[in-house]
Amino acid sequence: MQEAAEAADGRDVRFVLVSDGLSKHQALRAVTYGLVSVIPSRDADFEQVVRAIAAVREGRVALPDVAQGWLEDQIRTTWQLVLEPRGLTATGLERREVDVLRLLARGLGTQEIAQDLNYSERTVKNIIHGVLTRLKLRNRTHAVAFAMQHGAL
Repeated sequence: MQEAAEAADGRDVRFVLVSDGLSKHQALRAVTYGLVSVIPSRDADFEQVVRAIAAVREGRVALPDVAQGWLEDQIRTTWQLVLEPRGLTATGLERREVDVLRLLARGLGTQEIAQDLNYSERTVKNIIHGVLTRLKLRNRTHAVAFAMQHGAL
């Protein structure tokens, strides 16, 4: 899976795995490379594989309950140990960036945002510029749309 994902050159790759066993470590690693469905070998007839592939095309994930539990634990741990201590959200935006984007979404201008958050106008402009540059977004509207689409707002 890793080799196929790396060979895909940034394209979105999804895998359906037919297997009789998957360790926690293997599952977590495989998901990072695009694993979205696991079918036990004993259930892997033609129809089951076709249904799994169709589900992938519809954006559905079909992992064993135990693997979903592992993923939930990993997400929670990443949130607590990596993101929160650095002031980041799950979208990779800083809390203060989210605060600025939330006010932008309400239609406030730079000066109003600065007053509301008790920042200087220069700080607000720098925060917005940082988001636009880092995420390669075109403008403030695009930044707000990005934050909404990724669940930050």
